[in-house]
Amino acid sequence: GYFGEFFDVPARTIVERRERLFSLFNIHGYADTPCGTLSSGMKQRVSIARALIHDPPVLVLDEPTRGLDVFAARSLTETIRTLADEGKAVLFSTHIMSEVEKLCDRIAIVHRGRLLALGTLAEFRDATGKHYLEDVFVHLVTEAEGVAGAGIGFGGALEERA
Repeated sequence: GYFGEFFDVPARTIVERRERLFSLFNIHGYADTPCGTLSSGMKQRVSIARALIHDPPVLVLDEPTRGLDVFAARSLTETIRTLADEGKAVLFSTHIMSEVEKLCDRIAIVHRGRLLALGTLAEFRDATGKHYLEDVFVHLVTEAEGVAGAGIGFGGALEERA
């Protein structure tokens, strides 16, 4: 209730949302468990549930599956996909390219703090001839390192500005 109250969510709404979030994240059995005693996977689920209690339109997740076992990571990515399918805008930052391939509609390739490319996986595949996003990433970074200052764009989606 604390996080909902912090955002001035009415008490009745907090109860309804908590029930939905507990179901979505499968955390009913941990409702009275101190966070410090939870596993990494459960802590991640609880953290995201807390972030959603006030129903934000945008969710920013930085490496949400870091340190999770395969099953916990899979469960969390399925939940993230559900949230996106329900209309939440999810900004997802990760080094795990397979998660990006599964979850992201649009992808930004960032290297050394510089946006190298922005587009869809299909656009990246067409532009580079590579299938896997990891190969696309390596190709684009290698190209950018070899040709300093060259802009990479897909269908005019990205143009380098001086």
